[in-house]
Amino acid sequence: MNIKKLMIRVFLTGIVFISIVFHSSGHISWKVINQVENFFYDARLLYFMPDTVDEKIIILDIDEKSLLEQGQWPWTRDKLASLVNTLFDHYEINSLGFDAVFAEPDDSSALNLLKQLQKNNSFIDQTELNKWHQKYDTDQQFSESLIARNLVLGYVFKQSHNQKTLLASGLLPPPLAKSSLLNSAKKMLFKPVGFTSNIPILQDAAIFGGFFDYVSTQDVLRKVPLIQEYKDEIYTSLALELTRLSLGFPEVNFVLSESSDVIESIQLGDFLIPVDKTGSIFVPYRGHLGSFKYISATDVLSLNVAQNILKNKIVLLGTSAAGLLDLRSTPVGESFIGVEVHANIISGILEQRFLKQPDYILGIELSVLFILSLIMTFIFPRLKPIMGVITIIILSFVYISLNLYFWSNHQLVIPLATPLLLLAGCAFLHINYNFFIEQKHKRHLSKVFSHYIPQELVKDFDINEAQMSLTGESREMSVLFTDVRNFTAMSENMPATELTQLMNEFLTPITKAIHTRKGTIDKYMGDAVMAFWGAPVKNLNHAHDAIQTALDIIEQMQGISTAFKQKGWPKIKVGIGVSSGNMNVGNMGSEFRIAYTVMGDIVNLGSRLEGLTKIYGVDIIVSEATSKLAPKFNYRTLDKVRVKGKQEPITIYQPLNIDAQKINRLKIYHDALTLYWQQCFSEAKMIFIALYSEAPELLIDVYINRCELFEKSPPDINWDGVFTHTSK
Repeated sequence: MNIKKLMIRVFLTGIVFISIVFHSSGHISWKVINQVENFFYDARLLYFMPDTVDEKIIILDIDEKSLLEQGQWPWTRDKLASLVNTLFDHYEINSLGFDAVFAEPDDSSALNLLKQLQKNNSFIDQTELNKWHQKYDTDQQFSESLIARNLVLGYVFKQSHNQKTLLASGLLPPPLAKSSLLNSAKKMLFKPVGFTSNIPILQDAAIFGGFFDYVSTQDVLRKVPLIQEYKDEIYTSLALELTRLSLGFPEVNFVLSESSDVIESIQLGDFLIPVDKTGSIFVPYRGHLGSFKYISATDVLSLNVAQNILKNKIVLLGTSAAGLLDLRSTPVGESFIGVEVHANIISGILEQRFLKQPDYILGIELSVLFILSLIMTFIFPRLKPIMGVITIIILSFVYISLNLYFWSNHQLVIPLATPLLLLAGCAFLHINYNFFIEQKHKRHLSKVFSHYIPQELVKDFDINEAQMSLTGESREMSVLFTDVRNFTAMSENMPATELTQLMNEFLTPITKAIHTRKGTIDKYMGDAVMAFWGAPVKNLNHAHDAIQTALDIIEQMQGISTAFKQKGWPKIKVGIGVSSGNMNVGNMGSEFRIAYTVMGDIVNLGSRLEGLTKIYGVDIIVSEATSKLAPKFNYRTLDKVRVKGKQEPITIYQPLNIDAQKINRLKIYHDALTLYWQQCFSEAKMIFIALYSEAPELLIDVYINRCELFEKSPPDINWDGVFTHTSK
C-alpha cells in the first residue's frame, strides 16, 4: 500500500473515529448512536434481569376495586389516617412510602362549614364548636397517624419555572446534607428551581420525605437521580429515603473521585450505591410489570388481607386505576406503572444489584475504538471481500461476548454501539473507496490493456496492481501459435476481397476461443495467431487453459470447414503449437512503436512446435513442460526431438479428446514407441504397420519409414532416441 493510498485509508477511518470519539467524550451527541446504544442496553437488560417477584416489597394499590368501594380519589384524610394506622398497628409493616403528594388541605372535610357557622352564628357554643372542629379536622387526624412512623411522604421538584404555578408550594422535608459536603462534585447534580410538596401539618408530622419526579433526558426511563440539590442542600429520592428508613436510618456518606470533582457512589450504611456524576443510577429493573405483589387498599382497610403477607414488609402506596394511572415508558415495558419504578430501585439497593458505568469505562471505550481503527486502516483494506466480512464478524462477536461477560459477571455497562458502528462505518467507507475510488485506476488499466485484451473481457478480470504491470518481467506462462496449412497456395487462387472475408470468418472464432479461456491476443500475423496466458493477469492454470483453447479451436474447425464448403471456399486445416515456461512479458518496442508482448526461448519453441504439426500430421503439439503443468488431459507421446536452433532435446506430445475405445489403441502405440526407442525396430515396425492398417495416420507412417531406415542403417549403440529437425 503506497503512502497516498495509506493516507486516504487513514482519512476515511479518521472520519468515523473522530465522530464517534467526540460523541463518546460528550462534545457532541449523535442521535443515531444514542438510539442504537439504547437498543443494545435494553436488549441486555431484558436478557439478564432476574424476572422474579421480590417478596420484601408490597405495592398498596389504589385500584379500581378500592375506588368502587371507598370512593373516588383523593380520599378523605381521615380515611388515609385509618389506612396508615391499620398498616402499622394491625399489619406491623416495616415502612411506608407515598407515591403521592398532599399539596392542599382536605377540601372534603366539614371545617369550612363550621368556620362559616362560627362567623354567622355567634350564639353557637364555643366548646361545642371546638369538639366539632376536632372531630372533622381530617388533616389533623391524618397528621397524627404519621407521627413517629417509618414512612416517607412524596413530593415533586420542578426543573423549570412555569409562570402559571407557584415556584414553591408546601413544606420540604429536612435535607440530607449541605451540598458543600460534595465540594466541586455538586456542580453536576440536578438543580431544580422549585417544588410542590406537602402541606406543613403533614410534612412536620411525617418528618421524612422523598422526591418522586423522574429527571430524564430520554423518553424511556433508564436512569433516575437519587439526590438533587436545591438551594445548596441535598435532598433524597423517595426510593432512597424509604430504603434508608427500612434499614434503620443508617448514616449516608458520599464517595467522591480522587479529584473530588465527581460523585462516584452513595454509601448507605453497609450498602454502596454506584451513581453517575449527576447522582443518578441505572434503574435496576428486576423484571416486567408485576415483579412485586399488589394488594388492594380497600382489602387492607377491610382487614381482608392475611397479616403475615404485610408484616415487616416495605410498602409503597400507588395506583393502577385507569383514571389515576402514572405510566412511564421503560426498557421493560412501554406502559409501566410509576410506583413500580421506586420498588425496583429499593429492591436493587437491598440486593446490591446495580449496573455500573464508572469513569474509567470511557478509557476502555476509547482504547477499543483506537485498536479497531488501526485494524480497519492497516489490515482490513488488504483483505479480500469475503475475508473482510469474516474479520468484521469475528471482531464483532469477540467484542459482544466480552461486553456480555462484563455485564453479567461484573455489572459493568460498557458501550456496545460505538465499536460496532465504527466497524460498520469504516467498512462502508473502505468498501466504497474500493468500488468507486479505485475504479478510476481500474478504468485506466482497462484502457491500457484493452489494446491487448477485448474490453468485455477486461471487465471480467479482477485487475489489481499486484498482478498487472506494463513493465517488463519474467513470468511462467504459456504461449500458443496457430497457422493455416498451405495458406500461400490457397491465397493465390482467391480474389483479395473474398480472401479477406475468409480470413475474418476464420480468425473470429479463433479469437473468441482464446478470449473465452482468458487468453491475451499478442498479434495476428497474416493467417497466423499468437496468444499467451498468464499476463497481464496471473493465471495459475495457464497451461490447462492454453491446451483447452487449442482443442476448442480444432473442434470449431469442423463447423468452419462445413460453412466454407457451402460458400465454395477451400477447406482449412490449422496446426497449433503450445509451450510453457518462463518468458519475458511487458511493453516492448521502440520510441516510435511499442507493444505488450512476450519474448524468449519458450516463445520460439511454441512457434517451432506449430511447424512440426505438418511433419507429424497432427493438429496440436505441446511441449513436455506444458503437459506436466496440465496433467488432466490425455496425451499421445509424439517424439523426442531437437528443434531448429536448440541443442537440448525435448519430448513432444499431442493432447487428445478420446473415449474408452481408443485408449487401447493409444496403449499399443506407446508400446511400439517404447520398442522404437529401445532400437527394436523390427518389432516396433510390425506394431506400427498393424496400427496403420487399422487407421492410417501420417504419424504412424513416419515411424514405419524410420524403422525401415534404421533396420538398414542402425543408429549408434548409445542412441538416445532423439530426432533432430533441421527446418521450421
